[in-house]
Amino acid sequence: MPGADYIYPNVTEVARRGGLLERWHLAEPLGCTYVEIPADFIKNRTEVERTGQEIGSMLTRSSIEHLYEQDRDLPGNLGYVMHTEPAIPRKDQHGRQVTAALRWRDPDWVGAFSDMLLDLEDYIGIPPDIIEIHPGDRKNAHADIIMAMHALIVAHWDAFGVEPLVLVENHADQSISTGSQVRAFWTTLKKNYPEIAGLAGIALDSWHLYSAAREEFPGVLGEIPAEALRAFHIHTNLNPPSTADLIPWREIFRVIASLPGTPCIKPLVYQKSRVPGAIAFCEEMLAAQPVHTASPA
Repeated sequence: MPGADYIYPNVTEVARRGGLLERWHLAEPLGCTYVEIPADFIKNRTEVERTGQEIGSMLTRSSIEHLYEQDRDLPGNLGYVMHTEPAIPRKDQHGRQVTAALRWRDPDWVGAFSDMLLDLEDYIGIPPDIIEIHPGDRKNAHADIIMAMHALIVAHWDAFGVEPLVLVENHADQSISTGSQVRAFWTTLKKNYPEIAGLAGIALDSWHLYSAAREEFPGVLGEIPAEALRAFHIHTNLNPPSTADLIPWREIFRVIASLPGTPCIKPLVYQKSRVPGAIAFCEEMLAAQPVHTASPA
């Protein structure tokens, strides 16, 4: 039977920044392989007051120590996904809308971003298995994002002796949102940095891809190279998925079940009570897929 590694999402009832051990205690009974830890920039007035930093600014080591819990005695089998700055609009303390700029085209900015992640991981006590990034605006060329992904992998190897899987998430209104942009990104990665193809890929947000493609969705999904697809965000505009949705879930899970490796699935819902049902939906969809067997000689 086809399977997946599940990521327990960043539910609102847990401390929004920390609580790694608390998240793991929620995730493990559901069979999740990973938990999600947010690593976005300063994002609300409370964080401004606690850190003295402005909305949209990278975390300093001092801010990390103010905002995150430092759990002790973490179990050896605990794994996590670091979900970094999504570049969504937020209101600052004066009521003005602020969107953090993701500057993958700027090596100095990438270096500062990498240092922030390393500081956070050092404070948590263990490095992540997976890092999710977002493409940002169209000033970031695909080659810029890929160079940044490579830099993150190298920085983690230098700091911790590990190479995390680095995934870019397609997102509406950012530079990788459509199926053709996902495909072009992967083509550029294979051409420019083939050596990281096993350590990089796409975290496909089904809702955002469907929103961009609509009635063309099945064909668009089928054109994305299977080797690029390493994780899937499953939700209906941040609500639990359902067979009553317009999104053709059977097509999506047919693709998931056909992948050669074991993909990750994150049910993107923010309430603890909704996570078990969302995982059960995914399990049922995967179980309904045909099992592929070799043809007799």
